Amino acid sequence: MVLSQKIHEAFKGTVERITGPRTVSAFKEKGVLSVSEFILAGDNLVSKCPTWSWESGEPSKRKSYLPPDKQYLITRNVPCLRRAASVEEEYEAAGGEVLLDNEDNDGWLATHGKPKGMLLC
Repeated sequence: MVLSQKIHEAFKGTVERITGPRTVSAFKEKGVLSVSEFILAGDNLVSKCPTWSWESGEPSKRKSYLPPDKQYLITRNVPCLRRAASVEEEYEAAGGEVLLDNEDNDGWLATHGKPKGMLLC
């Protein structure tokens, strides 16, 4: 670890020990959450967004003012360019989207494979 990182970590640890966790809301003034607001916001996020979940983390790094099973939030299986490109390739290989452009279909878009004799968009 770089010296500046070590100094910052030591400073941060000292400040956390001296000041303790925030118990009064200062979100509107400073944009920081109290512990109870953080837990409530995290629970709301987890309930509404399935990619987010609480983690307990390493026991040696746990904060005593947070519940053991709610030490931090993590998100998984979020689309990234690499995975999106892979999904797109699989989608195109399966037939992709097809514009049904004949008298019977009135320009509808088929999204579940390529019907015989149709052109890809």
